Amino acid sequence: MTLNFSVDRDSLVETVWDEITEGVTLTDRSGTILAVNRAFSAITGYEAPEAVGRNPRILKSQHHDDHFYRNMWRSIKDEGRWEGEIWNRRKDGEIYPEWLSIKRLSGSDGSIYYMAVFSDLSRMKSMKEGKSFHGAKDALTGLPDRFVLMERLSASLARGERQGESVGLIVLNLNRFKDVNDGFGYLVGDKVLRHIGDRFRSIVKDHELVARVGSDEFAFVIPQNGKSDRIRTVLRSIGEVFRSPISISDAELNISVSVGVSVFPDDAANGDEMIRNAGLAMHRVKREALLGGFALYNDEMDRDARRRAALEQEMRLAMDRGEFFLQYQPQVLMGGSEIVGVEALVRWRKSDGEVVSPGEFISLAEETGIMIPLGRWILEEACRQGVLWESAGFYLKMSVNVSPVQIYGDDLYEAVASVLKETGFPAERLTLEITENTLKDNGGYLLDIFDRIKELGVKVAIDDFGTGYASFDFIRNFPFYGIKIDRSFVLDLERSPRSAAVANSVIAMARNMARAVVVEGVETESQLFHIGGDKTDLIIQGFVYSRPLNPEKLPDFVESLRPPVS
Repeated sequence: MTLNFSVDRDSLVETVWDEITEGVTLTDRSGTILAVNRAFSAITGYEAPEAVGRNPRILKSQHHDDHFYRNMWRSIKDEGRWEGEIWNRRKDGEIYPEWLSIKRLSGSDGSIYYMAVFSDLSRMKSMKEGKSFHGAKDALTGLPDRFVLMERLSASLARGERQGESVGLIVLNLNRFKDVNDGFGYLVGDKVLRHIGDRFRSIVKDHELVARVGSDEFAFVIPQNGKSDRIRTVLRSIGEVFRSPISISDAELNISVSVGVSVFPDDAANGDEMIRNAGLAMHRVKREALLGGFALYNDEMDRDARRRAALEQEMRLAMDRGEFFLQYQPQVLMGGSEIVGVEALVRWRKSDGEVVSPGEFISLAEETGIMIPLGRWILEEACRQGVLWESAGFYLKMSVNVSPVQIYGDDLYEAVASVLKETGFPAERLTLEITENTLKDNGGYLLDIFDRIKELGVKVAIDDFGTGYASFDFIRNFPFYGIKIDRSFVLDLERSPRSAAVANSVIAMARNMARAVVVEGVETESQLFHIGGDKTDLIIQGFVYSRPLNPEKLPDFVESLRPPVS
């Protein structure tokens, strides 16, 4: 029987592709993803631009051995298809079961393609067992999941309201847990999560709950009557879990957490508000780097969250309005006789005249993804300005800060190469400054990026040296052109001989590792004296020589350093 449709066939196919609830992936013969549908993104967490051009191995959970995959591809080769249950991993790190069907397709030109169609079984398994979402377990830790958390939280609040009891919600995030997965692999990361889940399970009592609500997030529901202080008892127990290193697979892992707490009825009237407010408290701890600390929700956090939300909306419009601008701080040789370059520093003056501190908007830009287009604009504007100075006879090196978000969320090499081509700024006079905390190599990922950037002629330098967690193996393997000593080493030079000794030791180390060493934050002649005026190769950046300058002021500053003509 033939069915006649009044709609266009291509339109129908496109509609089905977008609306089908199963995830669909189309790959070419080499396994490169050509297209994914909306359900793919909803299930895996990867948006189409993040998946297209990559291999489906981005979903690999490491829970199947090579034998499993050999049998899968043998079936596809011999029979043209394979189907079965497989465990995959979402973008946020959560593993989940899916029912996967892969079929080999032949194009009209003889090309080979593979179409994979899959369903998320993690919810379906609970429904099949007649549990709805009651009793649904996280596949990795065996703890209740976020659906159970919501049901139990709602029930606890109803009971607390009837009996006049308070209910605490504790939300915690494992800080920098991605570094564990990147450095030791997902199998070790999964073992750590199971270990933590077991420890958390031993903390709670029968009427309490601990659940895994995200790849590296857990939550506790703790009812308490007016006479007890059970919430703080649980907080102390959580602290004990992370007080000493966790031993997994011969590795000693020091893991810290950020913890937020909200309490019913004082902080919230319902479960949604409790989750929101506990999350606000947790993120306050994370932003202020109170490692291993916790925060109780208060109204000031709500005001801060609303301000940050408003600031985010304004920031998204600020580039179109031309509210961002750059200033340039001179980098001067010790002694003040010669300028060797400048650092480009972004500033934001809103249309109403309010100046927003970089310390406030840079972190927000990184959290929201705005840093990617903003970072590209900064790089382009700095290079464009460098070319203008060059045309006026001022040949200055340009240093530009690069955020970790630009490294991991953008094609940094493409951005740099494109800006150099468009502006004509000489690559050999551009230095990218990478914060030391960024230098956690991801299977050679950073080395590959830096090597490619270096091939352009661009230099790479370490910023904030001495304050982060850079591996000396990494520094040894990649020859950084420059190292910038963090300003924290300069602050107490005049008051503390010990601080002076530490600062000079760090400077000596940096001089042995890089061709150019910059000391930033130098404000007084006394600080210069304690650094050592005989270190004539050191580059000084700070108020002692110049504050950041608007671009039109830079030529006058350069001229002021030149000796008078006799």
